Amino acid sequence: MKYYISIHDITPDNLKNVEKIKDLLQKKYNIKKICLLIIPGLNWKSNQINKIKKWQNSNCEIAAHGWIHKTGKKRTLYHIFHSLIISGDCAEHLSINKDCIIQIINKSYNWFFKNNFDIPNLYVAPAWALGNINNQDLIKLPFNTFESTTGITKNGKYIFLPLIGFKSNNYFRALLQKFANYLNFQFAKFVGVIRISLHPDDLNLYLSNDIHKYLSLSKKTILLSEL
Repeated sequence: MKYYISIHDITPDNLKNVEKIKDLLQKKYNIKKICLLIIPGLNWKSNQINKIKKWQNSNCEIAAHGWIHKTGKKRTLYHIFHSLIISGDCAEHLSINKDCIIQIINKSYNWFFKNNFDIPNLYVAPAWALGNINNQDLIKLPFNTFESTTGITKNGKYIFLPLIGFKSNNYFRALLQKFANYLNFQFAKFVGVIRISLHPDDLNLYLSNDIHKYLSLSKKTILLSEL
């Protein structure tokens, strides 16, 4: 089975934790293919941007991850439930219209261009919630791959990819997450690919032992561009 491993929610304030996870992946588990999800619309300083560029030049892939990773007013019942169960105040695309979503995605792309990165091909909506936008809209945007909760859309084609994560900051949520991870890992055995998502504080949360369990199985890693 192939493993796609990403570190989410990278901000100017959590680079030390991100580097700790990156070093764990590379040095303890010999994982070379890692995707780093950058939140661009924050107060980035030049030395922090240069650190991300250094990681990119050291064979880490980078991806755009929304603009500020914060939602505005929750205007729909779906968004309210999504917030309670999954996303908190992170689902930036929800409760806004298509034009606003497109604006966020384009702003995100332009930040990498203006800061002289190798431009990412992958856009990951905050909380994997793309919102009110369809495949025809995505094809017109500058990224060629978009990741969502259930999989990816690459060059307009949807691919189902199971997902496991570990961001659980209370015991009840950790139990639900653990069960969901187990189910998705079983699905992945049929699909042939599993996505493992890590967040900067995950090593200090309830499912930290599970992180090591799944990483120890990650013998063949890929990037989404290789699918």
